[in-house]
Amino acid sequence: MAGSCRCCHAPLEAGGRYHPRCLSRLFGRALLPTIPFGRAEMPALVARDQGRMSISGVQMKLSARLDNGTGRLESVATGGTYILKPEPERYPLIPQNENLCMSMAEAVGLPVPPHGLLAMADKSLCYVVKRFDRAEDGTKIQQETVFQILGAAEKYAGSLESVGKAIRSHAANVGLDVIDFFERVLFCFLTGNGDMHLKNWALLYHGRDLALAPCYDLVCSRVYIANEEDSALALNGKKNKLARVDFEALAENLGIDPKAAANSFERLRLAQEKLREMAIGSELPFGLRRKLAGIIKARYKRLYGRSAADASSLP
Repeated sequence: MAGSCRCCHAPLEAGGRYHPRCLSRLFGRALLPTIPFGRAEMPALVARDQGRMSISGVQMKLSARLDNGTGRLESVATGGTYILKPEPERYPLIPQNENLCMSMAEAVGLPVPPHGLLAMADKSLCYVVKRFDRAEDGTKIQQETVFQILGAAEKYAGSLESVGKAIRSHAANVGLDVIDFFERVLFCFLTGNGDMHLKNWALLYHGRDLALAPCYDLVCSRVYIANEEDSALALNGKKNKLARVDFEALAENLGIDPKAAANSFERLRLAQEKLREMAIGSELPFGLRRKLAGIIKARYKRLYGRSAADASSLP
């Protein structure tokens, strides 16, 4: 859609497709890099750089680094500071979906790494995100997924309570990180993300201290899977037919002060119109935009009642 930034989805005042500030945040300069390969070439690049195909679920991922001399994002085996994801065949428009959901998360105040949509050599769009587990020189910053922390055998086995308790047990700033986690759970429910499994929650080392890593792998999976469960991990003993009482039980289980939990609920409630506007004005085709906006409206109704859903009408 002309007129919105392919990084943050906010309106553009002039021509082009990116805010200079968004490019600077993502690449360190207000210049748009080129990608010298297309989607069809990526399997061979992944196999070359990693020695095997590396596909998480249905989406391929490639490690990349910006060559400041040529201004190109190059595929690299080591020292990559970006992750590049093309469109998978099975679920179309995932790059646009993920970029939108990450921008939505940032719009409601959740921590998100720099990201954007870029055209590959074949003109198809890919999702590019700056790695938060890499320093500027490409050296690795240690992180642990909750899957690793819990010693889990299967990423969809477990509960959101167990994720929250892992954060409580390991984070240096427990109070802030637990509320951050709680608000991400609310956000994922409201945006139809039923695929937040144990590997999609991580803690990042800052010196000797651990903190909840920024958001990653956020998508509205519900637009593709109509009968998908509400949550990949159990909440209050179930994965489906979640209601506000289940989220309130999670806050209590994690020891969140009732007033703080109420503030989190209210903060997300006030974001409804913003999320709807971003869905309708996104890079997704019209049908998917309406579908996503409808999912958001339905989820707000379930969490906040009919008045919240009625406050926003679909165009």
